Amino acid sequence: MKKNNFHGPLPAQLANLHRVKYIQLSFNGFYGEIPSWFGSFPKLQYLSLRHNNFTGEIPADMFEGLPRLQVLYLAKDGLSGKIPMSLFKCKELQDISLANNKLEGILPKEIKNLTMLRTLQLHNNLIEGIIPRQIGDLLNLEILNLSTNLFRGHLPPTIGNLTHLRIIRLSNNSLAGHLPVTLGNLRDLQVLDLAYNDFSGTLSSSDINFLSSLANCNDLRFLGFGGNPLVTGYLPASIGNLSVSLQYFYVSGCNIGGSIPGEIGNLTNLVILDLSRNNLVGSIPTTFTRLKHIQRLHMSSNFLRGPLQIDIGNWNVAEHLDFSRNQLSGTIPDNVCDRNNNLRYLALSDNQLEGILPLSLINCSELVALNVAGNHLSDTFPHWLGMLPKLRVLILRSNKFHGSIQDSNATSSFSKLQMLDLSLLRGSV
Repeated sequence: MKKNNFHGPLPAQLANLHRVKYIQLSFNGFYGEIPSWFGSFPKLQYLSLRHNNFTGEIPADMFEGLPRLQVLYLAKDGLSGKIPMSLFKCKELQDISLANNKLEGILPKEIKNLTMLRTLQLHNNLIEGIIPRQIGDLLNLEILNLSTNLFRGHLPPTIGNLTHLRIIRLSNNSLAGHLPVTLGNLRDLQVLDLAYNDFSGTLSSSDINFLSSLANCNDLRFLGFGGNPLVTGYLPASIGNLSVSLQYFYVSGCNIGGSIPGEIGNLTNLVILDLSRNNLVGSIPTTFTRLKHIQRLHMSSNFLRGPLQIDIGNWNVAEHLDFSRNQLSGTIPDNVCDRNNNLRYLALSDNQLEGILPLSLINCSELVALNVAGNHLSDTFPHWLGMLPKLRVLILRSNKFHGSIQDSNATSSFSKLQMLDLSLLRGSV
């Protein structure tokens, strides 16, 4: 009875189905409290009530009479209160999703009883306290999502025991302490998201550290630990030993310094790379040119210097490039849009760039926003940009543009433009 238009309280007649093994009532409009008679189905193996409009708490004794339960989906149901302790008596449970509710309390050490568990999804709740070390007893666990809660304390090193883990999402909590090197034991790991916590530690090449240990994770595709300002040090050359499968790498908003190692160019399947809001210095490695699958590159708010020597025109699928708020110098590469017809956002603002806007920008037929503010560009007003059919934002302020804004060429219409910033120009207009 999934995805119907049922609504109202759950009918009490369902309580008579004592032999039922499978209940699927998801994506409906049921409301009210979950009735306690759900605990009277001794043969029930599958229960899904997710995406309804329930309120109140999960009945404390609901799971006392569900010894055969294997799958429990109560996500996005408006539930509050604590996770009932009776849940941890259902030793055949394999999949639990209680996400997107208002559950509070702690994750108790009795979680260790659920040794058959493969999936534990508790994200987007108000659960607090520490992650119990007993979570390391769930040796069959494949997916762990505790993100966007109130967890604190250290990430227990016992998590390294869970060698079947494929997905770990712990972002948006208050977890602290060093990032454990035992994560490198998880050779099947595909997703590791530790962003926006209070983790600390130093990244370096002097010893085995969290980042270098992940070279053992041969199928790693997503790595994020941005938003942890106590993470310091620098990106080691061993970053090039990370899985060639890596597609998403988020390290923004840490306190990482030093130069960017050229070995990052070994990660040739990167789709998104975010190194913004750190203390990175030096030049952008020319090895970035190897990142031919890059779609979004965020390098803003660092201390990067020197010219843009990377072949941006070689990135055929790039959509979003942000080099703003650095100390880049030289000219904007002539081939910035020679072959790239996917570029939608280009930000080069607040650098020390000189010269003119490259005419190859006219090839960027998908360009929506161009921001080159706060540089030393000296050029006539680029009325030819008005030929770009989707351009909505053009920010040229604090440069040396000059000449007439109006142009007699009717094709230069800026027909979609919504924002034009010409403030603080230093030429004659």
